Amino acid sequence: MAERVAPWAPRKILLATDGSQSSIEAARVAVGVARTHSAELIVLHVVDDQILEELSRFSQKTDKEAGKTLEENGWNYLQAVEKMAQEHWVRTTLELRHGAPHEVLLDMVKKEEVDLIIMGKIGRRGPRRVLTGSVTQRVIDLSEVPVLVVK
Repeated sequence: MAERVAPWAPRKILLATDGSQSSIEAARVAVGVARTHSAELIVLHVVDDQILEELSRFSQKTDKEAGKTLEENGWNYLQAVEKMAQEHWVRTTLELRHGAPHEVLLDMVKKEEVDLIIMGKIGRRGPRRVLTGSVTQRVIDLSEVPVLVVK
């Protein structure tokens, strides 16, 4: 009997995380897929520069102070995923970047030769989502690699 071989298996997985409940669920799935396929997991958090501008405009914090707070939160999200991955012996790389989330994510896919993107479904809500569109939807529309969306 011939050995069964999976037609495709990811070597590098990019997980986008923003600390939301859906991104935590996506992290669980990403760790499981990475472990199953012995894939490398790149965990990305993007500090959205547009949100940074809005925060500094409507608070008493400077751009630098607001940016530092968002970066600290981002590193906390990244380290939580790293801990989850380490518990399952999954190799991880943590990345914190600034910019438009979908652009940064898609750029990293090309640079790192990522095979699969995993991300949560829920992001921004309300009027801001209508104006800017869903990061997840933009990634689905523009990605050249498979995107697994977790609810």
